[in-house]
Amino acid sequence: MKNSTKIKIGVSALAVVGVASVAVVSGKVIEKAHHLSNRCKVKRFVNDKFDGSERLLGIVDKLSDEDLENLMNILAKIKVGKKRVSVYGESIKDSTEDLKDRLFQFVDKMM
Repeated sequence: MKNSTKIKIGVSALAVVGVASVAVVSGKVIEKAHHLSNRCKVKRFVNDKFDGSERLLGIVDKLSDEDLENLMNILAKIKVGKKRVSVYGESIKDSTEDLKDRLFQFVDKMM
């Protein structure tokens, strides 16, 4: 085999290893950024809802990334449930108003 062929194979192998390394490292960087974003969101939630309680902020700092991910999933489910309740609440309010109007009309007809 010629030396130039060996060099080309070596350079190609280095390029493949380099691309694979960049892909792995960039995936880890993206994951780390996602975890930092979740931590900031939870801290913002604590600041908004619990007036920035230092004790709760300390607990958030001690939580693992997996715990924060679970907490974010729980908060997302709560948000969805809150939207559903508000939709049902509006429906109940409209139904109550309609029932009240019908009752008054019935009472007016009876008198």
